[in-house]
Amino acid sequence: MELWEDLELRREPTGLAYRILVLLEHFGRLAPGRLAQLLSVPTTSLSRVTAQLAQAGLVASAPTPGDGRGRIVTATGAGRRLLAEMRAERLAEPSPLLPDHGEDEAVRAGLAGLLAALQRSLRDRDGHR
Repeated sequence: MELWEDLELRREPTGLAYRILVLLEHFGRLAPGRLAQLLSVPTTSLSRVTAQLAQAGLVASAPTPGDGRGRIVTATGAGRRLLAEMRAERLAEPSPLLPDHGEDEAVRAGLAGLLAALQRSLRDRDGHR
């Protein structure tokens, strides 16, 4: 069993661990205090889950450049890949919003492509990669 499976990321794609990865993917790197603020969670909860994500190799923590007292958290390549896989899996699941027609697969594939293009556009606009 992979360490990230212990975090129940795939079973709970809206939980705190998932939301941490989403924010880190969007912003690139964040201080733990800012991350806790954006998520509206206590820093103790954030610290516990961030430590689990780091142990699983999905995030990394490093000293703040120019100030060794602070820390910054970033999503690792493995964390970004897992997030992309989870999004693809969710898009592949049958949706109650789409009618049950034979073209569902094509519609989902089209929507997945649009979502990916939108995410790239937003990252480029905000100056994030």
